[in-house]
Amino acid sequence: MREIQQALELFNTYLQGVWLRRRYIIITAWLVCPAGWFYVYKMPPTYEASARLYVESSTFLEPILRGLTINTNQRDEINLMARTLLSRTNLQKIARQADLDLQSRTDKEFEALIDALQSEIKVSGTSRENIYSISYTNPQPQIALRVVQETLNTFMENRIGSSRADSQAAQEFLDREIAEYERRLIEAEQKLSEFKKSRMNMLPGAETNYYAQLSAEQQRLESAQLELRELETRLQAARGQLSGINPGDGSSSNITTQFDERIKALQAQLDTALIRFTENHPDVLETRRLLDNLVKQREAELAALTETAAGKAGSGFVATQNTLYHELQMNVARLETEVASTRVRVKAFQDKVDSLESRLNLIPEIEAEFTGLNRDYDVTRSKYEALLARREASELARRADASEQDVQFKIIEPPRVPFEPSGPNRRLLYSVVLLLGLGAGLGMAFLRSLISPVLSRASQLSSICDYPVFGVISHTDKAKILRQVRLHFMYFTALTAMLLMFYLVLMSNDILFGRSAELLMRIVR
Repeated sequence: MREIQQALELFNTYLQGVWLRRRYIIITAWLVCPAGWFYVYKMPPTYEASARLYVESSTFLEPILRGLTINTNQRDEINLMARTLLSRTNLQKIARQADLDLQSRTDKEFEALIDALQSEIKVSGTSRENIYSISYTNPQPQIALRVVQETLNTFMENRIGSSRADSQAAQEFLDREIAEYERRLIEAEQKLSEFKKSRMNMLPGAETNYYAQLSAEQQRLESAQLELRELETRLQAARGQLSGINPGDGSSSNITTQFDERIKALQAQLDTALIRFTENHPDVLETRRLLDNLVKQREAELAALTETAAGKAGSGFVATQNTLYHELQMNVARLETEVASTRVRVKAFQDKVDSLESRLNLIPEIEAEFTGLNRDYDVTRSKYEALLARREASELARRADASEQDVQFKIIEPPRVPFEPSGPNRRLLYSVVLLLGLGAGLGMAFLRSLISPVLSRASQLSSICDYPVFGVISHTDKAKILRQVRLHFMYFTALTAMLLMFYLVLMSNDILFGRSAELLMRIVR
């Protein structure tokens, strides 16, 4: 509690010291405020020109041409253009188009003008909505309007120009690369054609791998050899079975010929006809004639078999043989035929394998050269076809861009300058100058009271010395001092009132006549 009381007494002491030095307040305020108000009054009005632009980065053709043309991220490109709009090259172009270069007589002044434009032109926008605002402030509204208009034009022209330049550069690059790869492709085709004419006849199979073909032929040879061994084994077994059977066993009735089934059928047909017809019926006579012919043919075949068996078995051979012996004999003959044909195939496969093995050192070199030529040709052709596809996509994108721009600029608010100036806010500045003047005066009075303090109470004296204070004696000429204090207070009040009156006059002038005066100046200019 005591510390709070001491702080309040100290604050009261400082306040009394400032009040005793109040003349410094009014003197400082009268030195600062008129000068500041005059500067603010002489400040020319500034006009802010602005424009708003919407950039549409997606069009109706975009979903249709997706996957057919080469597309870039238009939104990122527009954001980059907005950030680089205020480059020195663009600002120099804007300054010349707006005739600002006429105001500068030297290169140094022109560079200073470009620096000022870089800080005064404001470009703001949101990348999500693609809405951009351009604003510029200048004392002359016509200049402000021209600068905003030229900035807007530069923004749109840079996009269109860069798009066309990029498309043209890409087209020229693709044309050069396609011509180069076409030349390479023709050379590769010629080399491949010459190789096929001169070396491909040495290969066992056109455009096949040598080792794969050699392995396939060896497998075929092994398969044929295995089949030959199997057939020889079966032939040997069939001969053993044939040698264990006596060809004389059985009678001629047991011998089967190719006429047996027909004879049986004709006999059945003859029996059926005799049931219906007589012996002299034409059908019965014809059937009996056919049956007799078949019987004679069967007897002739049996006679031929008997002669064949006689040549093999000797003179003691009986002209009869059983059916099993005949079948085994036919099986042996068939197996001998298959063995002979299989040996021919084995010989052909062996000759082919020998031919491939004889060229074992030469063929890999030819195949390696052929593979290299094919690889170069395939790579060149794939690159050539890819470049052709890219050129077609680029041409399609260019035609789509010519029919409908992929990025469209829509001006939401055209460049305009309001009739009322955007600045300076003189009323605010007048108030700021007044506050600065009064603050400077209070600071001067406080500083003066600290430099030469005045004791106004007995408690102040007791706080700065160790001697006790027993009482307070009034001044002998107290009435004169009071009159002087009142006179100084009147001066302070009058000067303060005059300062405030001057402030009110300036505020009233700005409120009542400021707009009319600025409009008149604008019309005159």
